[in-house]
This record gives sequence, structure tokens and C-alpha cells, in this order.
Amino acid sequence: MSVNKAIRKQKKSYKRFMLTMSFIFLLLPTMLYFTHIFSPFFIVYLVFIEFLIILVMLIKADKERLKFKIDTKMKIVNGIWGGRYVVPCDKVKMVHTYREGKDLRIIIILRNKFRNPKIKIIGPQFIRKNRWIKKYYEELKSEDIYNQCYYFIIYKGGFMKYQLLDDIYRNCVQAYFTEDCIKKIKEYRK
Repeated sequence: MSVNKAIRKQKKSYKRFMLTMSFIFLLLPTMLYFTHIFSPFFIVYLVFIEFLIILVMLIKADKERLKFKIDTKMKIVNGIWGGRYVVPCDKVKMVHTYREGKDLRIIIILRNKFRNPKIKIIGPQFIRKNRWIKKYYEELKSEDIYNQCYYFIIYKGGFMKYQLLDDIYRNCVQAYFTEDCIKKIKEYRK
């Protein structure tokens, strides 16, 4: 299945889910009203179920939201409560991906830190967790001896991340893209 088709399916599935949950959210109180059973147990139970429905809808909306605009700057919103990143394209040093499908993760490594607490420094813990960066990190550090490298991870948005990855590839011309990343871009362009 092509990635564009998967993106369309993801959007339709999201709309169906939200419509169904909204219908259930409105149906339950009307059913209670028309049955004329107003015992405290049913009212508390209804409030609890309504709360859970709202919670599930917010979690789903947070998981599916990925908005981005890329020209000379990358403006990325990763979820409802997730990170908002505004980074100039010429400050991107390297892009790497891991996992596949909806669970794709995009790691963007930067030259400088910006005023964003979600952008973290590459330290020993990050290197220990992500062994792939060891071979690239030594090359990156040899280029800029005095500068630290920073990173952020895009993990929400499902298949929309493939489109984001393609746009990053088109606009961040100075960045280095790993082999895994290029495979994902080729997969998207099929």
C-alpha cells in the first residue's frame, strides 16, 4: 500500500472515530433523559463515561495532530500538548528515522539550541540509547569542536510524518540524511 493512500485512510479513520465518539457522547444523556431514570448511580455513571469519552477523544486528537510548514524555517507542531518547533532550515545538521509505518520516529539534530525546552542536548544517555548516532556523532563533533549538538524527536502524526520527512529533504539542503531516512523518503515517493 502506498503511503499517500495510508495518509488518506488515516484521515478517514480519524474522522469516523471522532464522529462515532461524538454521537455516543450525545446519545447517552438523551437516553437517560427519555428513560426518566434519574437515580444518583446512573447520573454518576453517565458523568464518568462522558469524562472517559472526552479523554479518549483528546488522546486520539493529540496522537494524530502534526502540523508543519517549511520554507526557510521549519514550523512544526507535534501534537496538541507536544512540542512546537521553529527552526531555520540551515541549522539542521542531520535527520534520522527509525521504526516504520505509523510508529515512524524522526530525529532532527541541530547545530544550535533555540529557545525551546523540548530541544535537548545530545549527551551520553542519548548516545547510549541510540547506538546508530555513535558513528555520525564523531564526524559531527569534529566539524564543530566548540559547539554542542541538539535534537528533537517527532513521534506524533501517523503517516503524515512521511510527508514531513519529504518536505524536510527538499528544503534542508545542507543537512545530512541517514540511509534509513532516504529509504523512507523513497518509500513515500513511490
